[in-house]
Amino acid sequence: MKSTILKSSLIVLALASVITSCSKKEGYTINGTIAGLDKGMVYLENTDEKGNKQIADSAQIKEGGTFTFEGKVSEPLLYSLKLKGEDYGAFFLLENEDIKIEAKKDSIFKAKISGAPQNDIYKSYYDNEFKKIQNIAGPVYKLSDSLTQNGKVKLTAEQQTMMDKKWKDLAAFADDLTDKYIRKNKDKVGAALIINDRIVSYGTPEQVKMYYAVLSTEVQKSIYGKQLKEAIDLNEKTAVGVTAPEFSQTDIDGKVVKLSDYKGKYVLVDFWASWCGPCRKENPNVVLAYKTYHEKGFDVLGVSLDDKKNLWQKAIEKDGLTWTHVSDLKGWQNEAAVLYGVKMVPTNYLIGPDGKIVAKNLREAELQSKLKEIFSKS
Repeated sequence: MKSTILKSSLIVLALASVITSCSKKEGYTINGTIAGLDKGMVYLENTDEKGNKQIADSAQIKEGGTFTFEGKVSEPLLYSLKLKGEDYGAFFLLENEDIKIEAKKDSIFKAKISGAPQNDIYKSYYDNEFKKIQNIAGPVYKLSDSLTQNGKVKLTAEQQTMMDKKWKDLAAFADDLTDKYIRKNKDKVGAALIINDRIVSYGTPEQVKMYYAVLSTEVQKSIYGKQLKEAIDLNEKTAVGVTAPEFSQTDIDGKVVKLSDYKGKYVLVDFWASWCGPCRKENPNVVLAYKTYHEKGFDVLGVSLDDKKNLWQKAIEKDGLTWTHVSDLKGWQNEAAVLYGVKMVPTNYLIGPDGKIVAKNLREAELQSKLKEIFSKS
């Protein structure tokens, strides 16, 4: 009798195992609708390991704007759904689930995406935490622009103290919300993406290292966890105190310029671009630093992330940037920028006469203060 019960139990367990394995989703199915379209093609686009966008799949749009994609991903990966010729699309984490997408012809980027749990977790940060941060940040930026008349007027000492406190409070508020999100979702890919989005670009290398350690082992092994590890390793190669990685690029006239050409001087390697608003806003500050300290042994090497030479050249002339400028005109794939792990512009590195990195991301008053400290000793 016991043997019969045991056999029956094993059969039930075996059947349960079969049912479980059969019910597990082996790939994804995307069923979508684009209101206002009855024909044409829609595309799934992703980014390769080098950061280049590529079309992964395409589907025919049928009557009523319906379309279907079927496939399989090895892990949750970022994709975008786009129409031909469009710059922006619906950005989402694709996973092996039954996913539904509802969009309108003229606003694909606003598409409603359901059935992708990992995507819901990732996007929840921008729908909740980030919106709260924006609601606080908006008035602070508005007040700053009003007081300085968009950077044309210098703040009084009292105004500067007030704004410094507001910026500090804003940073603390944002850091707290982001910290709680990452820790709550440490076993989700969304947490790794938020560290990439917010901490790698806007935080400190120490924060990146700390939050990477918070992630579960599984998330650390994901493609986005590996990217974080690469960022940590790269930062150690460009940390304050280490020898700055050598690079060479051509200037406006096609002459090859090497970083090592500046050995014996203090040089600010300034990563920027003509299309970058914050870069153009910071340029007068760099001009002031150059005029004040150039005769004392300070130089600037501008590295542009432009991809159009005429726009790059016009910006140099308009902003009065009289130092040497180089670029390979590869945009974000600029080889020097990739070598230094540049994720945003402006980004700069102050390198000493011995070729070692003295400081990073010196802007506004910090740049003037650091140079004053250096050259007052000489």
